[in-house]
Amino acid sequence: MKKDRTTLKQRKNTTQFQLTIRFIGLLISAVLILSIAIMGITVVELYESTEKQADLLEDSLKNSGGKEAKEWQKVLVENNSNDSSLYLVHVQLDTGEVIYSSEDAKEVFQEFSQLKQFLVFDRILWTSEIEPYYYASFQKDGAKVTLLVDMEDQFDLIGRIFSLTIFITLAVIILGSLITHRFSKNLSGSLVVMDEEINRLNVSNSKQQLTIPKTPQEVQNISKSFNQLLEKQRMYLKREQQFVTDASHELRTPIAAVRGHVNLIKRRGKSHPEVIPTSLSYIDKESKRLEILVEKLLLLGRLDTQFNTEQLDLSSIIQQTINELKVIMTQEAVIKIETGIFVEGQVEHFYQIARNLVENAMKYTEPSGTITVTLFSDEGTIQLIVEDSGMGIPDEEKAKIFERFYRVDRSRSSEISGTGIGLSIVKELVEKYQGDITVTDVLPQGTRFALTFKTQIK
Repeated sequence: MKKDRTTLKQRKNTTQFQLTIRFIGLLISAVLILSIAIMGITVVELYESTEKQADLLEDSLKNSGGKEAKEWQKVLVENNSNDSSLYLVHVQLDTGEVIYSSEDAKEVFQEFSQLKQFLVFDRILWTSEIEPYYYASFQKDGAKVTLLVDMEDQFDLIGRIFSLTIFITLAVIILGSLITHRFSKNLSGSLVVMDEEINRLNVSNSKQQLTIPKTPQEVQNISKSFNQLLEKQRMYLKREQQFVTDASHELRTPIAAVRGHVNLIKRRGKSHPEVIPTSLSYIDKESKRLEILVEKLLLLGRLDTQFNTEQLDLSSIIQQTINELKVIMTQEAVIKIETGIFVEGQVEHFYQIARNLVENAMKYTEPSGTITVTLFSDEGTIQLIVEDSGMGIPDEEKAKIFERFYRVDRSRSSEISGTGIGLSIVKELVEKYQGDITVTDVLPQGTRFALTFKTQIK
């Protein structure tokens, strides 16, 4: 029982059920309103038609009635010659004498005090046998004339129209409900298929995607957006898997070296103390390399988090970063920094951008070479350019240098210090501030990294 209730509750929450209920509700409301309007118009039209008939009879009696009983009897016979059952007339002279238009009129008027009044139309009266009449009265030459117009035919017509309206209403509701249910089923069918496909989806399977339905357009758009999101998720997952593999490899090498020298000291330190300084120097070098690598890995992990911004003097940050690196720089440094350039951001982010770009230029430029750093603002943009006269980057490698742990010359990767993720940090930071970065050649030899930001960086 509990399972059945849960299933019923789940069905009530489905799109098909909700659409069906709402469409049926709107359909019933529309049909009922239309039916009531038709009935109302019909009743009013019949009532006004009967009222006009009574007015015509009243005008006729006013124009032809007399003062004496014989005159009134003659008039009543003339006016009821066509259809005596429609009009019932009661005439009470000032002498107290009463004249009826027919025996039916006499019978009905004798029960006049017992007639009941209709609630909405006060001129409609009911007999004990539920016979409806339209009531009117007037005075002429001291005589009081009372008219009753038989409305049985009109009420029969109203009854037939009412029955027909009820039948048509029920037929429309039933047929409309079936059509609505089928329509909502077709409409929600694509959502049901989508839900089933998502439940069966394997993110690691690059060939699996959601089926894109032809209709409706909204579900088609959702399917396309989901497939795009799925493709990005797979790309990110692949990148993270590659990152873990590369990071493990990069960490394993210095750790193995450190462990090797530690074991060497343990085995031969006492008998050969001369190996200790060399091993300690190597351990110190590799531990610093590990420290830098871990710090950069942590920085990469923090880039996806939210951060607070402040007004920064970018010119000052770039200049201080270069001054810091000049101490260890063997190349000639050419600095062209425009003063008074401000941005919204974090100091650490722009420090990392400048430091990683300059350090990268230092690694791949001969000691006799030149490194040029340029910062300026132009037409609503901020330009940061770092050029070197180093070994250059082949065109087929330019798209790969921002990948984590990628090295242009892998044969020299052991000779060149660094973690291999500096340019990855630069790329992600530039994109975080909605900037662009391009890599081009410098003639006759070298590489240019050009960064472009909007003037208002947030």
